[in-house]
Amino acid sequence: MSSSTSSSLASVRIGVDVGGTNTDVILVTDEDEFIYKTPSTTDPSKSTVTGIVEICKLAGIEPGEVDQILHGTTVATNALLEHEGATTGMLTTRGFRDILHIGRHRKPHSFSLQQTIQWQEQPIVERRHRKEVTERIHPPGDVVTPLDEDDVLTAVEELVADGVESVAVCYLHSYLNSAHEARTKELIEEHYPDLFVSTSHEVISQFREFERFTTTAINARLAPVMSTYLSRLQDRLTEEGFDAEILIMQSNGGMASLQNVAEQPVTTLVSGPAAGVLSAEFEGKSVDQPNLIMLDMGGTSADISVVPGRVLERDPRDSMVGGYPAIVPMLDIATIGAGGGSIAWFDGAMGFNVGPKSAGADPGPVCYGLGNDQPTTTDAQLTLGRIDPDAFLGGNLDIDKKLAVNAIQTQLCERVDQSRFETPEHAALATLEVANTNMYRAIREQTVQRGYDPREYTIVAFGGAGPMHAASIAEELEVSTVLIPPSPGIASARGLLTGNVKYDFQQTVSQRLETVATEYIDEAFDRLEANGREQLERDEIDESHWQFERTIDCLYEGQGYELSIEFDSTDGDWHERMREKFEQKHEAEYGHYFEADPVVLLNMRVTAIGDIHSYEPKPVDEGGEDPSDAQTTETTVFFGDSAAPDELTVPRFDREELTAGNVIDGPAIVDEFDSTVVINPGWTATVLQNGAIQLRREP
Repeated sequence: MSSSTSSSLASVRIGVDVGGTNTDVILVTDEDEFIYKTPSTTDPSKSTVTGIVEICKLAGIEPGEVDQILHGTTVATNALLEHEGATTGMLTTRGFRDILHIGRHRKPHSFSLQQTIQWQEQPIVERRHRKEVTERIHPPGDVVTPLDEDDVLTAVEELVADGVESVAVCYLHSYLNSAHEARTKELIEEHYPDLFVSTSHEVISQFREFERFTTTAINARLAPVMSTYLSRLQDRLTEEGFDAEILIMQSNGGMASLQNVAEQPVTTLVSGPAAGVLSAEFEGKSVDQPNLIMLDMGGTSADISVVPGRVLERDPRDSMVGGYPAIVPMLDIATIGAGGGSIAWFDGAMGFNVGPKSAGADPGPVCYGLGNDQPTTTDAQLTLGRIDPDAFLGGNLDIDKKLAVNAIQTQLCERVDQSRFETPEHAALATLEVANTNMYRAIREQTVQRGYDPREYTIVAFGGAGPMHAASIAEELEVSTVLIPPSPGIASARGLLTGNVKYDFQQTVSQRLETVATEYIDEAFDRLEANGREQLERDEIDESHWQFERTIDCLYEGQGYELSIEFDSTDGDWHERMREKFEQKHEAEYGHYFEADPVVLLNMRVTAIGDIHSYEPKPVDEGGEDPSDAQTTETTVFFGDSAAPDELTVPRFDREELTAGNVIDGPAIVDEFDSTVVINPGWTATVLQNGAIQLRREP
């Protein structure tokens, strides 16, 4: 499997993001832009290729004319969450077989007596498949006990006989000296060439053996799944006549080649949501609004991320996916079960809930008429008149308002004797209130509880459902500005077009900052950068598009977690300069710093970037403030709250007909192919030059 990145920036590019409900596709040329949505399939390669083929037909582009296909995938994520993947074995240093089970002797929830510890209840590698090997390396990388190669071959022979398909090689101090892991990989590939092999120093060359072992085991388990998927995807595209390069979005917000992702699928665990963060950042920059709250609400979930002038990377202490530590670089994103398909339901105590249960893509909301009888947030929006059945997905999907109203009546109104559920409209507003509260709380956790004041931020709302909920959530947060991108339903697919190729390399140092030799730092950074150059060369990216970013992780001696700071150079008194940067970061994060305490330089990092970004949004036509030419009709829409619904007659507008400068006073509705923008009473919408809609209200 191979893929190369052209030296010149591509002129015909396609972004494909696979979601739980729909697969979103965008095609851009030098002059135009096209979008397309198709239902996601059990095998994501089918809906991906279907979407690519159909959008090419829509754009009048032949398969051979496509230069680049950028793909956000949930294959690795779903396999991990659903406990699928290859039967995996592990080779580890003698005496450390149970690191994967023991963890850190710290429960995820300190005071819970009935919690499930995921890595113990459903281990990535079963204990019988964890084999010990005689070898030992001590810091700073000295070989104390040589690798016993007979141990390696005997252990692998036993694993193969037991049906193991992939092996994780995790030795204790391999991040300081990788010789034993590298030799073990050579032996396995020589004697068992059909086995997938993941070594910890190649996956994540850092200390903290529990997290390093778990991350490597995840990678080993997912590698056969991802390799098979990517091969199948490439074969389907080849059959359709495509020979474009294919790049995959990683969790760090950068693209990677097929070969790299096939070898390290653990880097794609938040692939799709990462593209959403890039999309939000791009939209904010285009209107000079750097402080952003991303709200990406799709069919099954809502992704939330804070961008305080820069994209944030998840803290290692919070890097859990599906209950398993995964410490590869990933953007800071929180996901909750709140989407258009989230089901409204009563629990055993008759408490009212919305989500995380979801109707998904099949059968979908009740209004789809495909067999679901449990009302969802989409059914609530339709009942309140906010969704136009004739405009939903361009009228290509038949939805029935009567089915939605009847489901809310029978499943909600008739089950309780409360004023909130007196009529379907009351119950629909109650449904939205609970759904919005869930998202409001999640945003507060990401902002207020971490020192960010949401009142100083702009919400960038997208996904098919995001623009319908954004204004109401903003009111609760006291946020005065909401930004709705063009075609918000495919915003994550658009985000793929704004990313660059990116690879991360790291090395653990674990020395006092003040005593680290300048020569050691220079040599280590040069070595890490050489790894990046090798990868970018393998991807055939022209050297003129290369960038390298250097950072270091520091902490006070005795601290448990580190902070990352930019490393500029070893010129001058760089030790003191880096200490000052660290103290500034520590004060910003924790409100204080310790002037006299020694600082430890823990890790060094290099990010190698290949610039492939050539996306520019298609500007909309200029117009005046009057939007009347885009108005289609007036309809009855319910606002207010579940205690007192407010029935209003509001204008509806076709977003495609709106022009830059148009101003719409709420309440109003803007319909478009892939979403609906709800402008609440008291809000004003302005169409910007890039086609985005800016909602504002006075604080």
